[in-house]
Amino acid sequence: MDVLVRLFKSVANEKRVLLLETLLEKGEMRLDDLVFYVKLPYKTVSRNLKILEKSMLVKHRTRKGKVYYSIEGSSSLFYEKTLLKLIRHQQVKKQKRA
Repeated sequence: MDVLVRLFKSVANEKRVLLLETLLEKGEMRLDDLVFYVKLPYKTVSRNLKILEKSMLVKHRTRKGKVYYSIEGSSSLFYEKTLLKLIRHQQVKKQKRA
């Protein structure tokens, strides 16, 4: 049950959902580019990505001093995969309405 509480808390914030949607749509992004794209302060983006990373929804890698974030695709946990599918489904619905 602890896993579900952690997951739901991690997506109970609109900024974190926006970050997930952006990474799902754009794929791996450099932290600076992600900040520019979502138009949120650097500290806000960084803090929220750390929360998503602890929930095993995103991962990061560092290359030549730059930090890149992407959706955690190797997660074998059912709840994380299901949550990401729900967010993807919601994105598709929004695109169809537009």
